[in-house]
Amino acid sequence: MKFFSILKKELREMLNMQMILMLVFLVVVMYSMSGFVDSAIDESMEESAEIVLCDKDNTDFSKSVIRFIEHPTAETEADNEVKLITLESDDYAAELKRLDKKSFVIIPEGFTDKINNGEQAELIYVSKMTSFSTMSNMNAGSETAVAYIEAAVKSAIFTNKVQLGKLSENEVTQINSPITIKENTIVGDKSSEISQMILYSSVFGQTLLLPLVVYMLILLGSQSMINAVTAEKLDKTLETLLSAPVSRLSVLSAKMLAAAIVALINAAVYMVGMNNMTTAASGAVPEEYKKYAAELGISFGLKYYLLIGIQMLLSTIIALSLAMILGAFAKNVKSSQTLLMPILFLTIIPFMAAEFIDISSLPGAIKYLLYAIPFTHTFMASDTVTFSKTSLYVGGLIYQAVFLMVCVIAAIKIFTTDKIVTASENTSSRRKRKKHSDN
Repeated sequence: MKFFSILKKELREMLNMQMILMLVFLVVVMYSMSGFVDSAIDESMEESAEIVLCDKDNTDFSKSVIRFIEHPTAETEADNEVKLITLESDDYAAELKRLDKKSFVIIPEGFTDKINNGEQAELIYVSKMTSFSTMSNMNAGSETAVAYIEAAVKSAIFTNKVQLGKLSENEVTQINSPITIKENTIVGDKSSEISQMILYSSVFGQTLLLPLVVYMLILLGSQSMINAVTAEKLDKTLETLLSAPVSRLSVLSAKMLAAAIVALINAAVYMVGMNNMTTAASGAVPEEYKKYAAELGISFGLKYYLLIGIQMLLSTIIALSLAMILGAFAKNVKSSQTLLMPILFLTIIPFMAAEFIDISSLPGAIKYLLYAIPFTHTFMASDTVTFSKTSLYVGGLIYQAVFLMVCVIAAIKIFTTDKIVTASENTSSRRKRKKHSDN
């Protein structure tokens, strides 16, 4: 009996309101993220359903291949949407922009001649990389178009050879692998002959590190600030400090700076650890791939870290200001952890969204809802800086500055009045105190 009594006591203490709220919060987060991911998958499926082709060969054979793609022979397969385009130049970046497409496949001139000569024919696949998010790159390839074209070519070759009565060794090889693919990836106005998936894999380590550092920086700094304010309120240190002959603004500034320094130290430790992990992973990336990334302007130099560092600094100070405001309402240590939840919510949603989805490509309502969270712009910084989304970067920076100004003003107002001491008192307590003073 004593065992079960102790068990009940421990469960009551552990399954408190804070734990229940946290579980509800996690369910809401997971549900929200599933909606974002579903939206991204639907968009990706819609884009992949349309096969964009440029037939430069323009022969009866290439036209038959296109007809095969539009109407596959398998009865179980639905018809495909094929959009035929005409290129005005070999500037693929300009053509993608003009056509407002993310990718297209080119059947080059001489394609049919190579097939007839028993050689491997080449296809050219051009795609544009606009984000480091996982969902934006996981389907970046020519699998759908190439699979259909390869099937059409195999069918034509096999039919022709069977009619002739025999297959040579070279012809068998050609049937097994009739085509090759030459991929071009576009970043901004630059083009390079590298697969988008390979390019993404070569920089994955660096792009993964920054969001994690920002995430830890915000959470650790916020937690330190809330805990510090709560602890000082409970042991009356804060009242003593505020009554000392020191400017309250100086006290506020010192607290925020101290929390920022501690957060930076923690972030540095995490950065070193993550850097060791990503360095080991990137060490396996061939130097040739790194060269292609540099050609496309994907580099992580001083300018990159400086621009992102500015947004990281703004996000950190915003989080500390919010933590200072929330800490003023803490009644005890447990309530301080519950008060951290709004900051956790405002951090984890854009963090997870930026990891999997190109936020700038989301539908309007969802996109602007995420833009309203100031931390979103820092998590998007890698994309906005690397892919020359200048207006989005500057707009996010201005929004963060305005949001920070509002938070700092609110924190100063609370800290320079007695609200920092009385904010956590409930209404009934204040009424009792007032009644007692009246008597």
